Amino acid sequence: MKNSFKKVLKLVPLSLFLLTMDQVVNSQIQHEYLANDITTLDSFINVKNIRSNVVLTSFGLDAITAIKTQEGIVVIDAGIATGITQRIRHVIEYEFHSNGFKYLINTHYHPDHYGGNSVFDEAEIVGHKNGLYEIADQWEDTAKAINRLTKIVSEYELALQASELTKAEWIESITQKTRYSSALVDAQSGYKILEPAITFEDSLQIELGELKFEMIYFGKCHSNSDILIYIPELKILFTGDLVFKYGRPSIVYPQSDEKEKWIRAIDWIEKRIPEIETVITGHGVILTTEDIKSFNQKIMEIGLN
Repeated sequence: MKNSFKKVLKLVPLSLFLLTMDQVVNSQIQHEYLANDITTLDSFINVKNIRSNVVLTSFGLDAITAIKTQEGIVVIDAGIATGITQRIRHVIEYEFHSNGFKYLINTHYHPDHYGGNSVFDEAEIVGHKNGLYEIADQWEDTAKAINRLTKIVSEYELALQASELTKAEWIESITQKTRYSSALVDAQSGYKILEPAITFEDSLQIELGELKFEMIYFGKCHSNSDILIYIPELKILFTGDLVFKYGRPSIVYPQSDEKEKWIRAIDWIEKRIPEIETVITGHGVILTTEDIKSFNQKIMEIGLN
């Protein structure tokens, strides 16, 4: 099932092309090749079946997880832009033979996690209440946001014009350029960002079918709206961008005035660690419980100082 979605998406044989090219590639030639048919980008959509009813999809640094329950589908995060997320939605629909999306939960409100929210416009969007303020602040000056995206796209365009890149470097550059180009198109078109309709301050639990989605606000850390999501029946923890491999915390606000909430959230994790089997980060990296234990220790050290 891992790559079964390719049966429903028309693809040119880019994957074969990549497999046969040299380890060091002429990026300009490949960039021109890719530009001939945008559907080749589907070859960069990866699918991991975490459980029979859990699918993790990714495109570069975009990661969207879908969980099928007896009463509908719950999506965790929505990527950076509507164009890419729409294609990922098709993948999810094919994997589950369903388009019954009930909830979309944003792990936090940085644009690369909520930019594609409107693709799931029939679902109820869930997130921390601070997300409303973060979205408003990020898009208060639309021209500034467009200029920032334009600059990022240009930087990746220059990277792709390098005479020689390894295959991995080329794939990273083309997926990043595509992500930000898609976000730029959304921004320039003035599309409506779908904000969370269901918000909470400290914790929230949603039940859908046979599954429970337990959520807790971590406190101001990587963003102003970081939450943890745990599904006890599946033994899966979602951490957003709070933690990276080897338990490295992502702390944007080291002087946060909410460190007491960090400690409360760590206690919340510790109570669940014996049952946790799978940890999924905001960019689709699978961590171990040892990574989480290391993260907890580092956060406690910082939080108590």
